Amino acid sequence: MIAPIVTNDTGVLRQSTYYPYSWALKYAKGRVLDLRVESEMYPIRGAGLQADFARNDQVPFVDIAATLDASNGQAAVLMLNRDTSGEREVTLEWGDIKPTRVLACETLTGADLKAVNTFEQPRKVAPQALDAPTAGGRMTFKLPAGSYTVAHVAASM
Repeated sequence: MIAPIVTNDTGVLRQSTYYPYSWALKYAKGRVLDLRVESEMYPIRGAGLQADFARNDQVPFVDIAATLDASNGQAAVLMLNRDTSGEREVTLEWGDIKPTRVLACETLTGADLKAVNTFEQPRKVAPQALDAPTAGGRMTFKLPAGSYTVAHVAASM
């Protein structure tokens, strides 16, 4: 685990682990949506894992959490693509929620998943804009390999 924030005598440094937490605090408001997520799976082996989690099993490549703040007319979608070898498409079907505009769409990714920021290279691992689909009842996001992505949308109910 990388500490989200590192300091020295001259400054503060944000590590890659900082951004998912900051996105959740900034965008994820209101109630958590009950999602049905369908994703291809990949096998994991229990050997070497913490005893509480050690098992041979299948894990989805994509995980998603979403919130809806009806009082502000905004929704947040946090998407994880565990597939380190390729992009994954995620299609959101909003049902009664009507997205009207994408307010923000950022992703955190890179070829080296062990890369860290340093005071010499403070933005080596930093969020970058992700092309968002047009807001609507059905939206398809293209998640880069090994990425964590947030979409913040204006919505009406």
